[in-house]
Amino acid sequence: MKRVLSIAALVLAGGTLSACGGGAPTDASEEDFCSSFDSAMSSLGDQAELEADDEVDLGDAIDELESTGTPEDIPDDAREGYESLLEALNDADGKTVEEVEDEVQDPFGEGDDADAGEALGTYYTETCAS
Repeated sequence: MKRVLSIAALVLAGGTLSACGGGAPTDASEEDFCSSFDSAMSSLGDQAELEADDEVDLGDAIDELESTGTPEDIPDDAREGYESLLEALNDADGKTVEEVEDEVQDPFGEGDDADAGEALGTYYTETCAS
């Protein structure tokens, strides 16, 4: 039986997360940031329907986000959300759908992490939706 792995589950997948100094660049143009974020989300869409024992392959999305980074003027909390998203994607990459469903937690679940996730979403919407 086929299990559907939603894009939201992949995006919000992650273990214990803390925003660290992060390796993604901080000098992306807004246009490059939006383009890479859209491309990464498209790559996630390719993972939308997998069998329970299929491995999740998030390499393209991770590479896209890590190589482009964020604009210099992104708010700190949105940058933390971006770093948490990258950590979550790295944590889920290579695991089976079942492992992601069983083991991987929502990095934006509560408190500061939830605020960072919301800040990233707000920044993306305000910056890229026009």
